[in-house]
Amino acid sequence: MEGKMIDTILDIHTHRQEADSESKSIINYRLLEDSSFQEDCYYSVGIHPWKLTVANFDRQLDFLIEQLPNKQVVAIGEAGLDKLTEASMALQTLAFVMQIQLSETYGLPLIIHCVKAMEQLLAAKKRFQPKQPWIWHGFRGKPEQATQLLKQGFYLSLGEHYPDETMKLIPDERLFLETDESSLDIEDILCRAAEVRGVGVKALRETIRRNIQNVFFKA
Repeated sequence: MEGKMIDTILDIHTHRQEADSESKSIINYRLLEDSSFQEDCYYSVGIHPWKLTVANFDRQLDFLIEQLPNKQVVAIGEAGLDKLTEASMALQTLAFVMQIQLSETYGLPLIIHCVKAMEQLLAAKKRFQPKQPWIWHGFRGKPEQATQLLKQGFYLSLGEHYPDETMKLIPDERLFLETDESSLDIEDILCRAAEVRGVGVKALRETIRRNIQNVFFKA
């Protein structure tokens, strides 16, 4: 990724990546197997439904709690619910609730992974009434689903795949962009999003930079 993009885009990965320390904008997902933080990088740390088992839950939770005081951790996640993975919904719900509570306790945004469990996700948001932002990672839903989530206060992070109408309707202040596991460079994601939204690349870059600052580095 070119340095000129590093200070403008939320870019969630499953590996560590160099980031600009001044801009504070690249959020990297930290795996349990990682042993140390890389200097000048910023991380989300979470218990992903894909990685969750009864046997490793306590170890993952201990690892998560251990990392949260670190200043390089600026979000919790990916956390959430996935009906297509092996972990039971009961176990996923337990892990998700724990991470909601940690998000609120530590004042950290929550990055959401959700697959075919939107009803349960919205029920959790209604139940806990979180003060911290919830960002739906890798959102690909239809405009109707996006509208419902936006009404409930969600931020939506879009990558390579999404309906154009969904991209168009998201307010500037609720939008993030990401590459995740796409082969595209974040510059390509940005340029296409700007074209779909009918705005200049420079203007959209500034919008995303401002959202990153307001959500992840508001202190």
